[in-house]
Amino acid sequence: MSATVIIGGERATIDGYEWTSDNQALEDLLNAMLDPLGPSGADPNPSLTAARSAVDRLSGEVVEFDKPEFDPEAVY
Repeated sequence: MSATVIIGGERATIDGYEWTSDNQALEDLLNAMLDPLGPSGADPNPSLTAARSAVDRLSGEVVEFDKPEFDPEAVY
């Protein structure tokens, strides 16, 4: 799953718990903000969680994200 944000007019996308952006400084900053232990296994959409955290801290907005499929057998 992925999520895309706009921060300071620059676009960045997180996919596979790694940020990419045409702006290398923003990409480096966003990747440095990620938990080095990785996402929580209890989070059904860690990309969206990381994107929301980034925009809260850096005053941006989430502009698109993938929705996880609902698994009725999963315990969230």
